[in-house]
Amino acid sequence: MSREPLVNDALDDEQDYQEAVNDDDYGRSRPASRADTLRARRRVESLLEERRLQRAIEDDWMLDDDDEEE
Repeated sequence: MSREPLVNDALDDEQDYQEAVNDDDYGRSRPASRADTLRARRRVESLLEERRLQRAIEDDWMLDDDDEEE
């Protein structure tokens, strides 16, 4: 039984390598406070951890599928 992956790795990889927006063209409306910076950092870390866990689950499912086919 094949399971559809939750994350499309090919699409994610394409998005990871897209050109970055030039920060010089966009000014901040106001300087970020230390609390805002920490909050943003925690959010990014949370998103990265969620993505890592999703990939680990997918890898585990793929291993389970391979074991069932044998």
